[in-house]
Amino acid sequence: MPDIAVRLGREVLVVDGAMGTMLQRAGIPPEQPGIQLNLIAPEVVADVHRSYVLVGADCVTTNTFGGSRPKLAQHGLEGMLEELNRAGVRLARESGAQHVLADVGPTGLVMEPLGNATFDEVYAHFFQQVRALAAESPDAILIETMTDIAEARCAVLAARDACDLPVFVTVTFGRGGVMDLSGTPPEAAAAILESAGAAAVGINCGLGPAEMLPLVERMAGATALPIVVQPNAGIPRVEGGATVFPGTADEMGAFAAEFVRAGASLVGSCCGSTPAFTGAIVDAAKRLPVAPRTGRGPGVALASPRRTLAIGGGRRIAVIGERINPTGKKALAESLREGSMALVRQYAAEQAAAGADALDVNVGAAGVDARDALSSAVLALVGSCDLPLVLDNTDPEALETALKRYPGRALINSVNGGEASMEAILPLARRYGAAVLVLALDDAGIPHDAEGRVRIVERVRQRAREAGLSDDDLLVDCLVLAAAAEPGSAVPTLEALRAVKSLGLATVLGVSNVSHGLPGRSTLNAAFAAMAAAAGLDAAIVNPGDEEVIRALAAAEVLLGRDERAARWTAIHAVPADPVAQAQERSVEARLAECIERGDADGAPALVERLIASGWAPGDVIGQVLTPAIQRLGDAYGRGEVFLPQLIAAADAMKAAVETAKRHLPPGEGLAAGRVAFGTVKGDVHSIGKDICISMLESQGFVVDDLGVDVPPERFADAALSADVVCASALMTTTLPAMEETVQAVAKTGTPVLVGGAVVTAEYAASIGAGYAADAPGCVQAVRAAVAAESGDARKEDRP
Repeated sequence: MPDIAVRLGREVLVVDGAMGTMLQRAGIPPEQPGIQLNLIAPEVVADVHRSYVLVGADCVTTNTFGGSRPKLAQHGLEGMLEELNRAGVRLARESGAQHVLADVGPTGLVMEPLGNATFDEVYAHFFQQVRALAAESPDAILIETMTDIAEARCAVLAARDACDLPVFVTVTFGRGGVMDLSGTPPEAAAAILESAGAAAVGINCGLGPAEMLPLVERMAGATALPIVVQPNAGIPRVEGGATVFPGTADEMGAFAAEFVRAGASLVGSCCGSTPAFTGAIVDAAKRLPVAPRTGRGPGVALASPRRTLAIGGGRRIAVIGERINPTGKKALAESLREGSMALVRQYAAEQAAAGADALDVNVGAAGVDARDALSSAVLALVGSCDLPLVLDNTDPEALETALKRYPGRALINSVNGGEASMEAILPLARRYGAAVLVLALDDAGIPHDAEGRVRIVERVRQRAREAGLSDDDLLVDCLVLAAAAEPGSAVPTLEALRAVKSLGLATVLGVSNVSHGLPGRSTLNAAFAAMAAAAGLDAAIVNPGDEEVIRALAAAEVLLGRDERAARWTAIHAVPADPVAQAQERSVEARLAECIERGDADGAPALVERLIASGWAPGDVIGQVLTPAIQRLGDAYGRGEVFLPQLIAAADAMKAAVETAKRHLPPGEGLAAGRVAFGTVKGDVHSIGKDICISMLESQGFVVDDLGVDVPPERFADAALSADVVCASALMTTTLPAMEETVQAVAKTGTPVLVGGAVVTAEYAASIGAGYAADAPGCVQAVRAAVAAESGDARKEDRP
C-alpha cells in the first residue's frame, strides 16, 4: 500500500462517507452501539467499508468513533475498549482500501472551563483509545467532530504521544461560523491544532457543503497544512419525526471540486451521505490538481480559543499588555494571595478595551503558589477575555500546568541561553505547541554589546531547532536596560534588534524598562518605542492604557509603512483616552454589571455588598442591575458577539452575586423564581446543552431538578408533578421519537414543557405540542414566560 504521508497534500485523496447512515439503512436499530458491531456483526461493518471502496474511496474510516472509555461506559462496554477498537481497524483494512484512518470522536466529557473534566483526565482517555487503534497499524489517526477546541487540542497531543502515525483532526462549526462550545473560528482552530502537531486539519459534520465552503477558504488561508473537508448531505430537517438530509450526490460532487480549488486535498462526506456521494466526489474532484497555498505567511502565530495574532513578517507592531503583574501592585498581589482572580479579570478587560493584542500574565509575588495561580488565571481569562495569553513564568511545573489548561497557542515568557533554562523550557514548548520568548542573556548575565546578545540568540535558536521548534516559534527580546542605571544602554539593544531581524526572527521588547527610575516615564517610553519600531520591532510589552506610548507606536507604523491605510492610527483616536481612569469613575452598579458581563465571580459579591451597604434594596440589585446585565450578555450571545465560555462564566458570576443579595432579603422574600425539571430524553446521553441551560437558569434564581441523561418519559412525568416547567433536550436525531413521547407524558400532568437541542426546531416543537428554546438565554426567557403564564392557573395540588 502507498504511504499516506507521501501523498498527503500532493494529490486529492477521497475519504469515505457516513457510517451511521449506512448502518441505519442496514436495519441496525438506533439504540445499538455502532462500535459493538465490530465484534457481534462484523460483516455489516465490512459491507459498508467495501461499498465505499468500490466507488473509489482512497481512505476508509474505522467504525470506532465512540471508542473512548467514557463513550463505551455509557453502554457498559468499557471493559472491551481495546478489543472493539482493534477489531474496527482490522475490518477497515480487510476492505481493500488504500488507506485506513483510525477514527476518534469526542469523549462526551466537557473540559475546563466549560465543564469539570481536566486535561489529564481527557488526555488519558484519548491516549488509551489511540494506543489501541495504533496497535493494528492504521495509516493515520483521524480525530473528528470536535466542537470544543480544548478537547480537540487535547486529543491531538494525546495521539502524538500514543503513536508515531500522522494525526488528522477535523472540527465542527455551527451556522455562526464558530465551533459551538468554544466559539472558535476557523483561523484560530487551524493555528491551535497546527501548533499542537496535527498533520492535517479540517472541517466535518454540522453543515452542508454550501455553508462549509467559505469556512474551508478561511481555514486554508490560515495554515499550509493539508485540509480535510467532510460536509453533511445538506442541513438536516425534521419531517414527520424523522431526520431528512436534503442534499444530493451531484451537489456534493460539484462542491467537492470547489473544496479542492479552495485548498482542500482530502475530501469526503459526513452524515446523510452514502457511497453514491463518494462516487460523485471521485468523479468531480479526484483528478483535480491540489491548489497551491502559502498559509498565513512568516511570523509567530498566537491564538486564544477565539482570536489569532500574527507577530512579525512586516505586520504592524503587536501590543502585549503588561499590567497583570503584581510587581508594584499591592492590591493585585493581595488578591492573588487570597486566590481571587477579580483584579486579573479587571486588568484584562481594561487592557483589551485599550487595544491590547495579547496579555502578559505574571503571578509572581511573595506568598503566591505560581503553579496554582498561573493556571487559575488562565482559566479565568479563557472565560472572560478573547486575547491570546503570554505565560510569564520560568517555573517549568507552573508553566506545564498552565499550558495544559490553556486551550490556545500561548507564548511562554521566557527561555534564555542558560543550559538549565533551555533544557526545561524548549521541550515544554514543543510538547504543548507554544511559542517561546527568547531572552538574550545566559548564566553569565546580559552581554553589554549587541554581538554577545546575538550569539546567545543564535545558540538558543539552534537548540530550539534540535527540540523540534522552528523560527516561527521564537520571539526574541534583545533586552532593554534602565537608562538611569546605564546611560546609552538603549544603543546596543537597538543594534542587537536589527541584527536579530536580519536573521529572520521576530522581535519583542519590554519597552517600559528603559525609563525605570526616571521622571517622565511615558515620554521616555514613547521615544524609545518609536526608535525600536524604526529598528524593526515586531511586538512591544507595554501598558496599552499609556496613550503617549501607544500613539508613538502607531505614528511610527504609519511613517514606516506598516499600518495599511493608517487604520491603527485612525482607530486609536476613537479609543477613550484612559480606560483605567474611566473604570475608576464609573458607579458601583455599573462596575457590578461589568463584573457579571466579564464573568467575574470573585469580584461581583463584594460590589453587591457595597451597593446594599449604600442603601440599595437587595431585590433592586437583582432586578435592576444583575438581571439586565445577564440579559444583555444573552442578547449578545444571540447576535454571535460572545460565545459559550463567556456565557458560562457570566452565569457563575450571576449566581454568586444573586446568592450574596439573597442573604440580605427579609425572611420569606428569598423564594425561587420557579422550579424546573430538566433532562435529556431517553436514548440520548449528551449533557452539555442541558448543563449550560441549567447553569443559566440557576444563575437567575430558578431551582432546577437535574434529571440527568437517557431519561424515560415516565421519569419526566413524575418530576413534572413538583415542577413549574419541564425542559427536555435531545442532540441525536434518532431520539426525537422519545422526545415526542416525553412531551405527551408530561402534558398529562398539566405542566408546561419546553424542548430544545441541536436537532430540534421551532416547527418540530410546535408539531408535538411543546414550547421551544433555541439556546441557553432563550431557555431562560421561555421558562420565565411559562412560569408567568402559569402563575394565575391552578396550583400543583389541584392538577391531575
